[in-house]
Amino acid sequence: MGKNKDVFDKFQKSLNHLSEKNVRVLETNVPVETQMEYFRFSEHVRKIKDISAVDEQIEVLHSPDVLPEAKQYAMTALAISGEVKAFRALEAYANEVEPELSDWLAMAVLQARITLESEFSDEKRVFISTGLGGKGNRLRFYALFQSEDLEPFSDYQRTLIEKEIPFQVQKYNGEVEEIDVADNYFSIVFLISLHEDIKTMLQNAIAECNEYGQFISTSFIVTNIKRFDKREIELEFSKNRKLNG
Repeated sequence: MGKNKDVFDKFQKSLNHLSEKNVRVLETNVPVETQMEYFRFSEHVRKIKDISAVDEQIEVLHSPDVLPEAKQYAMTALAISGEVKAFRALEAYANEVEPELSDWLAMAVLQARITLESEFSDEKRVFISTGLGGKGNRLRFYALFQSEDLEPFSDYQRTLIEKEIPFQVQKYNGEVEEIDVADNYFSIVFLISLHEDIKTMLQNAIAECNEYGQFISTSFIVTNIKRFDKREIELEFSKNRKLNG
């Protein structure tokens, strides 16, 4: 995991004290930049004293002639209103929302749900959002592994990776959603409970595969921010070659 090890360890430790029943995870893949923009705007709207009535904001959502910015304001205002009617309106709007506003709506729906739950319960709700989202109370992660010395995988090694890695993730009550084995590297996208030891899980998965020959490097990358494209993967390998050279 290299220089990201300490950061990831701190992230895991920060989740250990959370109760899963009080955690709400953003399930869609909303870019981190959009999430931050939403949070800043939400705080701005919260400080405004003359927020229009819920009915007026709902009407804005369904008006074809208003600017996207006005709809963003309406969604945010509804999300923080603490009214069941506003939450239902946001959920219903998902059936007609413009594609460019779908990420904003996802953030608003989650905030509205948490606002309502906080109103009706004495227990504090925690909102977790990452670039890759999640499902239920599980977070989604992307992990990238490379072959030892960047040697090409054999057919047998490819088959072993495709079978053994998902099996090991399942041992930790996780689920591999995607696995992509390339010439000399592979990546997985998986869901895992926020209390599981992800680093140990992945280390064990590599160790199990390497029982059949040391063909997977013990250094890997895991993130909940985004998937890497081919250019980014090559860049990471280039960095590793320079560090090890």
